[in-house]
Amino acid sequence: MVSVLLFEQHTRCQRSDTMAKSTYRTLRGSIFGNGNLKRTLLLDDGLINQGYRITGFFVWCGELLDGNCKATLSSQPKVAGSPQDASINTEIAWTSFVQEMAATSIRSSVQQDPVIDLDHVVNRDLYLSFNTNNIDLTWNYLIVMEARKLSDDEAILAIIREEAQNVGA
Repeated sequence: MVSVLLFEQHTRCQRSDTMAKSTYRTLRGSIFGNGNLKRTLLLDDGLINQGYRITGFFVWCGELLDGNCKATLSSQPKVAGSPQDASINTEIAWTSFVQEMAATSIRSSVQQDPVIDLDHVVNRDLYLSFNTNNIDLTWNYLIVMEARKLSDDEAILAIIREEAQNVGA
């Protein structure tokens, strides 16, 4: 329930002043397992001038069990078990989620506010990595993206950045 509320608050804030000129797209799904989980999210539609800016990133446990995870969005696959690292240019967004149970109800559920590099524009693939506790659980995710039309120069810079090369600020 906390994640849904955060998502509603996030979209109200984001869309209030940009609704007329922005198009939003969401990616959502779930992944089951424990340890280091990965999912490739294909965005590459062959249009170099179409990009997406990540504006929201939410994860939550789909089961009533104790669980915790750290999740990372990146433009290149992450090495299994590697820590979240803002100095790596291919990492775009980070979040975490912790849920603790008490008998048959949720005692506490905490979604970290996502940390998102808003300057990063993705125009090819996106990779989702989870580092979870060692219990098989279903982890849900919701990614909110703003579609952006890119000039040829912007598209080339986005591709260079996706390949982990620093293009400066």
